[in-house]
Amino acid sequence: MKALFWFAVAFCGLGFAGYVYLIPYQKMVHAVGVRQAELATQRAAADEAAAERDKLKTTLDGYVSADKDKLAAESKKKAALESLSSGLKGGLEELGATVTDDGSTLKITFPVAKVIDKNEIDVSEAGSAVLKLVAGTAKKESARVKIVARTSSAAAPKQLRSLFKTAGEMRTVRAARVMSALEEAGLPPSDITIVGEADKPSRAHGRKAAQAAAAADRLELEVEPG
Repeated sequence: MKALFWFAVAFCGLGFAGYVYLIPYQKMVHAVGVRQAELATQRAAADEAAAERDKLKTTLDGYVSADKDKLAAESKKKAALESLSSGLKGGLEELGATVTDDGSTLKITFPVAKVIDKNEIDVSEAGSAVLKLVAGTAKKESARVKIVARTSSAAAPKQLRSLFKTAGEMRTVRAARVMSALEEAGLPPSDITIVGEADKPSRAHGRKAAQAAAAADRLELEVEPG
């Protein structure tokens, strides 16, 4: 009985010690677990924010690089356009051309008589010399040339009416002859384009029609730096 008594006392003491020490320990472990979960959540949020920041930085760097490339390309094109203008404007204006710069292309307009032969179709000798100057300068700047042969929508001249039914057909052949002259002057065919123009009905008659046709009869070259 005495031994049983002391065993009971020891058991009670162990239970009391467990109550005193184990319960706070469990609470502490639980608190540590909660804190670790909070830290893990915070760390995940921080990692996500860092990833988003890096993504935005990459996107921003891409925009900045694209803007720099765009500015560099625009600056290069502007310099090429200025070079084209300085190489062509003075000489061509002396030959009766009008040269204008719209900021992206150099537009050259000739009265057709300055470039086209008296037969109304072929490039004249003077026109060939002019087109050689255009081709040489354009090739130097890796520029492209668009050809626009403009006329009124009046019928072709009498001497050409057996060849062309419409003014549009005549314009196309003129532009093709100009294209050939530029190719012979050394400009690559891939850098030359013919731009068509649809016929428009004309309401003028007689003398007014002839005056309108003469005013509309011209050759335009649009020179665009590469």
